Amino acid sequence: MARFDLQGSPVSPGVGIGRAWIPVEVGLHRIPERKLVSETSEVAIDRLMAAHKRAIEDLQRIQSATTQELGIQDAAIYGAQIAVLQDPDAHRNLERLVHEEKLQPESAVQALLDKFEGLFKNLEGGDRKNWVADLRDPWLAVIRELGSAEEDRVFESDGSGIVLIAEELTPSLVTRHHRHPLAGIICSRGGRFSHGAVLARSFGIPTVTGIEGVHAKAESEETCLVYGDEGRAVLGATSKQEKRALGLAEERRQVQNALAALAIEPGRTEDGAPISIMVNIESPNDLRMFDPGISAGVGLFRTEFAYMERPAFPTVEEQAKIYESVLESFEEKPVVFRTLDIGGDKQLRYFGHPKENNPAMGWRGLRLSLEWQDLFLMQLSALVQARKHGDVRILLPMITTVEELRRSKELLSQVVGKAEPPPMGVMVEVPAAAMALRDIAQEADFVSVGTNDLAQYLFAVDRDNPWVADLYQPYHPAHLRVLRYIARTCNALHKPVSVCGEMAGQLPGALFLAGAGFGTLSIAPPFVAEVKAVLQRVSADSLRQLANRAAACHTSSDALSLLQVEADRLWAEVVESTSESRS
Repeated sequence: MARFDLQGSPVSPGVGIGRAWIPVEVGLHRIPERKLVSETSEVAIDRLMAAHKRAIEDLQRIQSATTQELGIQDAAIYGAQIAVLQDPDAHRNLERLVHEEKLQPESAVQALLDKFEGLFKNLEGGDRKNWVADLRDPWLAVIRELGSAEEDRVFESDGSGIVLIAEELTPSLVTRHHRHPLAGIICSRGGRFSHGAVLARSFGIPTVTGIEGVHAKAESEETCLVYGDEGRAVLGATSKQEKRALGLAEERRQVQNALAALAIEPGRTEDGAPISIMVNIESPNDLRMFDPGISAGVGLFRTEFAYMERPAFPTVEEQAKIYESVLESFEEKPVVFRTLDIGGDKQLRYFGHPKENNPAMGWRGLRLSLEWQDLFLMQLSALVQARKHGDVRILLPMITTVEELRRSKELLSQVVGKAEPPPMGVMVEVPAAAMALRDIAQEADFVSVGTNDLAQYLFAVDRDNPWVADLYQPYHPAHLRVLRYIARTCNALHKPVSVCGEMAGQLPGALFLAGAGFGTLSIAPPFVAEVKAVLQRVSADSLRQLANRAAACHTSSDALSLLQVEADRLWAEVVESTSESRS
């Protein structure tokens, strides 16, 4: 019998089997001053620099993964953290502390953090906390890497999988699987919609959270099982339990292989109603990770990548070259290019962004483009130039009023002259745009909904703020009703409408959105096959009834439970059918 069979919350699906590893929670306590004893300062500095390099590599992986899954805006913080670690003054200080004052590397980093605290001690309240945290967090990653030798020994001793057990699900915890065979994650805290959770799903790591005190219950290197679909974790599993879990994991792998052929088929319901499944990407490099043939096109191409990776604004020709390469990969399929979405907390290092007290509500997205019209005209020119290589569609982010759409169309007219302009659509992220959608949609060529930001603005909540993260509820009936209203309004006006937020790639979300009336779902490429497989097992009428029942619920938990039960039932049918086809 297992030592513990614990029920938590499902975060990332799949079955994980491995030995428990409980990493040291760095940053909870101040590191005392310790002098070098057995190692020379040269060896200590080498060890510090190696840990420093690994910390930067981890942050770069987090930045890349977050960029692909969530976009440049969410990934910008990691670029800032990398810049903190690359500060040459900090390097000189650390080398001096180790070489001259003979401090151990961990103590040297702590001394550097103490110096940061002192520099900002005169700042008040939140400003001080924010500045110190921005400087502190990346250096804590270096301390963590300095203590990773024992972790590497545990991971590499026999090549088997590892189940990480920790207090909180963080992005850095998730990305450790790049160096080690990470089989699963079990945590006490970490919401289903946090960055860590999104990354776990993106990387396919079975993950369970919400198990209070799990890091205290677990014993290092004991066999653990993670049932990501059920939200269940087993500590100290028996050989019989492990054998059963291995069988379930193999069955899941075979199902995924069987679904690969389905991915290239058009999206549809059981009774043949078409549902277009498109993909979200932001760089031509993304195309190396999947076959463009699995999708009906690109529902969201985040153009910020072309700006963020350069030391200056890209020229029209540089932008056009990027857009053309994507269009050629998708041949005649539509590619929806979202115009430059920077500003607020997503800044270009070569652009003078103003300081704002509330950047999330400030000068960003289309608001910035309409102010800096020369930049906007350059991007529109690049998109118009690229359209000879494919089906270009232009999407305006962060739109609030119909006047913004009109001004954008006027600028596009300047670029195309007497030629026919490419379709221009609006991204509904601001509640005001949703409520005024009838007026806006009448003048737009198409509509796309960004559920991530729409939910955050609707509930006035930052999903990564631990104090209010529980209020970020994309399955709350209020959000579901707004989404259904958007779909119904666009359908009544005969305007194409799609969803490109994370919700569209989740089976409960895909079922609701298809039933609410969205004819197109744009999702991360890894989830295309699963979404298509489930939608093919339910009729359009059943989807409508399900969506209406979910929207009629009174709480987020009730609505999500209703949708999850149906998603689980349909997924079980998919698994059964693939098993029959294999036998």
